[in-house]
Amino acid sequence: MAKITLKELAQKLKLSPSTISKALNDSYEISEDTKAKVRELAEKYNYQPNPLAKYLKLGKTNSIGVLLPSIRTPFAAQLVQYLHQEAIQNSYNIILMQSIDKEEEEERALKTLTNQGVDGIIIAPVSETSNLSLIANIHENICPVVIFDRIHYNLDTHKVGIDNIESTYRATEELIKINRNRIIVLCGQNIGVTQYRLEGHKKALEDYNIPINENHLIYIDYSKSLKKIDDDLEKIISECMTSQDVPNAIIGTTETLTTRVLGVLADLKIRVPEDIAVIGFSNIEFANSLNPALSTIHQPTEEMASTALQLLLNLINSKRDRSQIEFQTVLLETTIQLRKSTMLT
Repeated sequence: MAKITLKELAQKLKLSPSTISKALNDSYEISEDTKAKVRELAEKYNYQPNPLAKYLKLGKTNSIGVLLPSIRTPFAAQLVQYLHQEAIQNSYNIILMQSIDKEEEEERALKTLTNQGVDGIIIAPVSETSNLSLIANIHENICPVVIFDRIHYNLDTHKVGIDNIESTYRATEELIKINRNRIIVLCGQNIGVTQYRLEGHKKALEDYNIPINENHLIYIDYSKSLKKIDDDLEKIISECMTSQDVPNAIIGTTETLTTRVLGVLADLKIRVPEDIAVIGFSNIEFANSLNPALSTIHQPTEEMASTALQLLLNLINSKRDRSQIEFQTVLLETTIQLRKSTMLT
């Protein structure tokens, strides 16, 4: 069945299109009896307002674009869930896109979102400079943008994330406390937050007078399939285990690397935590059910989502010129959750 239009509803009820529109919008000018008849017919024919017409009339679509690097991790899934919940509570819809950590995909997604007429965008950028001129133009001339998770991005706007340096510093410190100081750090290649998480690790080693082994700083190509990532991890860890400075701990700076490495170590018959202790960024809900239970750096996804969305809504509803707004960077605390993978006794 073809979509029914507002004009066709009006013809069926022998009313003007203006009256139909007012009835559907619960206008005080229309009687309750007429509203009931209009709503009944609209429901019968599954009438849906034209979003473009609504946008042209009100200048809003009540939709928010969310652009993430990937939606395949538990961290991303939780963010999307909480963003959706927060949006619904504020009468907004979410349009979700992913960049797959590719700048050209990020550009395409941004253009799609602006063509859809979104009222604002929440984005975790591919890198610190990816599509900067495009995003700056969107923010200044089309709709407000809030930077999310990957907050080291040179755009003057609200930013919501965590203190990446401090988080990895504390994780490294936990390993040092159990005398595990020959630490492999698994990093996502060309991922913006990696350098800051690595900086926290190096700072902890320096503060405890532990030399940094550059051979233990491993960069993994994220554009590959999970199978190829596993293969790369297996090859690199095998090489490290036969080196002179045999590692006794691993930190994963991304969720994918943290969760994949346990399986790789099992395949290599490397015992966790007896041979190698493992800790890393992960919001996986069944960390306790893994073998062994995985120690994690847990990010506050619900608070991140709520804060980012509220800051974006403030910008959407603000009458002030953006050049007059004092933007803020919100750093939320992570939680170190120690489990069997770092417990030696």
